[in-house]
Amino acid sequence: MKRSLRRHIEAAINQTYNPRRSERRGHVAVVLSFPEGAFADAPRWSPGPDFTPTAGEYAWLRDNGDGTSTAVVAGVGPKELPGLDGGEWTDPEVWTATAPNDSIFMASGAMWDKPHRITWLLREPRAVVHRELYSTHPSAGVHAYWENFEERWGFFPGRMHRGEFPFADRRRFVVLHTEPGFADLPNEVQLLDVAVMLMRTFGAKARAYAYDPQRRNTRDPMNTVSDYTLSSVLRCRERSAARR
Repeated sequence: MKRSLRRHIEAAINQTYNPRRSERRGHVAVVLSFPEGAFADAPRWSPGPDFTPTAGEYAWLRDNGDGTSTAVVAGVGPKELPGLDGGEWTDPEVWTATAPNDSIFMASGAMWDKPHRITWLLREPRAVVHRELYSTHPSAGVHAYWENFEERWGFFPGRMHRGEFPFADRRRFVVLHTEPGFADLPNEVQLLDVAVMLMRTFGAKARAYAYDPQRRNTRDPMNTVSDYTLSSVLRCRERSAARR
């Protein structure tokens, strides 16, 4: 496993970086795809089987088939004006809202990247909004679990839902980056070491990707998470070793 992944990382580096040339450098990435049983102890909650997750563990959307959609967003905080955001509440809430598909919020696509804008529906007379306190909602326990997981391991295993990424589609994943020739980022040896550790710990499969400038402005796996995830995992490993 380790030898095979090393070869693929080296091949990706060779495609990405030639120190004798002046062409632009870019990231080499390893995408880890986790099986469903990897996080069996994680709590789960969703509004129902007909809802599609749109933003991690925080937002879901259902087309009702009658010209309306129902959106659920967990952890909606009070927003300040200007614009269409605003509210007088002081604690985060869970919002369930049904509104016509041609309403500003539903038509904007915000549920896929800015679900907190569900507060726009405060000014939509055709919307029906139900609000619950977030702190006592089941979704709060789900979020607390993953926050603790990220604190321990240094990464959050996201999930792909939209059928755009064949390797990790609809499975939890994480992306680890390095940039050949860039001293401030972890090197390829650390990339390999962390990738193998996570593969062995969680039963993940790995795929190495060379830099491709055509992907820079697309919703590609390499562009969905921070460049510093690998550094975060390394820091957590160092803290864990120091406690022993």
